[in-house]
Amino acid sequence: MLPQISRIRQLVVLAALFIAWFVAYADRIVIGTAIIPIAREFALNDAAKGYVLGAFYVTYALMQLGGGWLADRYGSRKVLLGCLLVWSAFTALTGTAWSLASLIAFRMMFGIGEGSFSPANASAITEVFPREKRGSVQSLMASTAFLGGAVGAALVGWTIYRYGWRLTFPLLGALGLVVAVSLFLALPPRPSLISDDARPKDRSTWRDIVSSSLLWRIAATWFGACIISLGLQSWMPSYLLHAHGIDILHIGVVSAVPFAAAFLGTIATGYLIDRGGARLLKPFLAGGALLSALFLTLMTMTTSLPALVVFWTLCMVSYVVVYTTVFSIPLKQFPPENVGRTIGVINFGGQIAGAIAPVVMGHLITLNHGSYLFAFYLLIGAGVMAFFVAMTCHFDEKPVSTSAAIQNHA
Repeated sequence: MLPQISRIRQLVVLAALFIAWFVAYADRIVIGTAIIPIAREFALNDAAKGYVLGAFYVTYALMQLGGGWLADRYGSRKVLLGCLLVWSAFTALTGTAWSLASLIAFRMMFGIGEGSFSPANASAITEVFPREKRGSVQSLMASTAFLGGAVGAALVGWTIYRYGWRLTFPLLGALGLVVAVSLFLALPPRPSLISDDARPKDRSTWRDIVSSSLLWRIAATWFGACIISLGLQSWMPSYLLHAHGIDILHIGVVSAVPFAAAFLGTIATGYLIDRGGARLLKPFLAGGALLSALFLTLMTMTTSLPALVVFWTLCMVSYVVVYTTVFSIPLKQFPPENVGRTIGVINFGGQIAGAIAPVVMGHLITLNHGSYLFAFYLLIGAGVMAFFVAMTCHFDEKPVSTSAAIQNHA
């Protein structure tokens, strides 16, 4: 059972994590819009732009594994603080880039800083909140990806339009440092928060964790879903400019619409998962993946900007059903003492997609003389793949112990 943690204390931690995630996603999406003036200044073609857009996800994916181990071993407070300090510093330094190589290097260092944040956040949730509330709390944290995207896209578009991309990155870095201080004050040291069910009584090894076939099925489903999401996140600003002639200021406004809808969809999905339990996990994973591919297909078939925004919004809402479900599963289906490493493995699969999708899309756009059609076909195929993998997943109706979980999921 949980130690006596006041509701006020839980709300303070919740607010601090929420704000930190908001800043994380605002920092992450800025490059999608900033790449337009950056490409002009550095004379980058679409293939080179793809490398810049994908560089963050290479180190971000690798750090999912290390971050999960650090969070399980040392607790969430130290890891979360370190993440914020590192990623804020390199976000700010991005504004000083002088070449393609320096820009890629700063983006990769930014990925190192942010890479441990997701598994450490999951560890913080298991340290503070009882099991029956973790799905809702995790969905609220997940929703910041889209609130940060909605508000961040609009604000970043305006900031780049008004002050230029070189000043935008230091401003975001300074905001991250402020959030780091607030998070440090909100999260007490691990021993005062950790719950009885999160203590390492039966800690399994890395080999035990990665032997779970369910874990890899979820990671593969997440990989396919992230090909769609991160591909669109990276290239939609450029596509809106190319296909519809929208300027940077209004790109941010248009992009805010699907992100805002996805924010609401994430909260609703988390609520339904907590109410419906394990029986909803498989249909949410498979159905969300298939609908994402369907609405993306419709995006490729329209020349109308309003219709494009509608289909894009529906695509993102379908994607967040997968997103919220994926990050609720470890909190409900796997042992709490392994949550950091479990989410680290799953998110490694998803973020590898972020390293692949923007780069491959950039080459496809270049090979097809500026046409985005085959790049979008890549994303559609990934969504269909995710659907078929999700259909092979099976979930326990009730949480089980460490040894039972490993045996059942192997």
